[in-house]
Amino acid sequence: MDNIFVTCPGSIELLLLDELKEMGIEGKKSLRGVFVPKTPENVYMINYNSRLATRVLWPLVTFRCRHKDDLYNFAKKIDWHLYIQAGKTFAIDSNVSHPNLRNSLFAAFIVKDAICDQFREKTGERPSIDVANPDVQLNLFINNEQAILSLDTSGDPLFKRGYRQATGPAPIQESIAAAILRQVNYTSSDILIDPFCGSGTFLIEAALIATQTPPGFFRKKWGFVNMPEFSEETWKATKSALDSKRIPLTPDTIFGYDKDRITLQSCLQNIRMTQFPITCEVCEIQRLSPKKLPTLLIGNPPYGKRLETSKEPYLGFGQLLKACPKARSALLSPDEYLIKATGLPFRKAASFYNGGLDVGLFTLN
Repeated sequence: MDNIFVTCPGSIELLLLDELKEMGIEGKKSLRGVFVPKTPENVYMINYNSRLATRVLWPLVTFRCRHKDDLYNFAKKIDWHLYIQAGKTFAIDSNVSHPNLRNSLFAAFIVKDAICDQFREKTGERPSIDVANPDVQLNLFINNEQAILSLDTSGDPLFKRGYRQATGPAPIQESIAAAILRQVNYTSSDILIDPFCGSGTFLIEAALIATQTPPGFFRKKWGFVNMPEFSEETWKATKSALDSKRIPLTPDTIFGYDKDRITLQSCLQNIRMTQFPITCEVCEIQRLSPKKLPTLLIGNPPYGKRLETSKEPYLGFGQLLKACPKARSALLSPDEYLIKATGLPFRKAASFYNGGLDVGLFTLN
């Protein structure tokens, strides 16, 4: 294949397409991702600099897969010694929709057997599987009889930025937070307040944007180092060029509040890791009196399977917003009736899947 596939959460494909264009990378939108030209330079750039992507997949083989024997034989044709070095571990992420291969885990086992059999035949030894923290991550995608086996050049999914040292209950995924900030046109000139800041995802993602800090800046591990095409010189040049664009965060421009003191400690721990001058305090939204009036008020109130859903945070959000009439606003909720509790004419701007729920993004101004 002449393209790599950049995956993303559903519903943000167009945002990702625009982000890649800003990097000078033309792409073609697809379901849950974007196809872009297959070059190592694009791999380095997207992995390090995309706020919205989840994985960057480098196809190794594309083939017609009629049954498990096809899958085994094509997987075994790849020279796996190019990708999995002696003593390294690997894992296979699979997504399979096939009449004869109805279980994605079973399909992954077939590929695993092909890889291990090849190693045993050539060296007498086989590599080990490590699902939790593999050295090499592979990806298998089968739709009907069309199969693609790829090297995951990201390794860990890209929403794992490297700054999260602690977490609270039901945190929003980093890439979705970045997508929402992009959707509401957040810029470094905004005064942002998050009254339900939790472990600080919105705050830190906003700081990354405001300071032009690459989202991969705090990560230490990448899957692309296992590519035969990997060039350490080109990768370091790409990283250095992007890092050189970083600017300081203006103090007193990003504020976070949360009523739970323990959760806020997680937020402060994450912020300390980044060293961004973000202000965070314990405060219930009903008692919140901002030090500076916000231009953007953003919130992800408690809801869903893990947290009790109540109208009270939405009532408080509405009261706070009425005291900040010039502020733009973005609020997340799985139910529109909760949004109505604000007493304000929010409109649904987008939908996201987060924490096992379909969540609406509602905006005002």
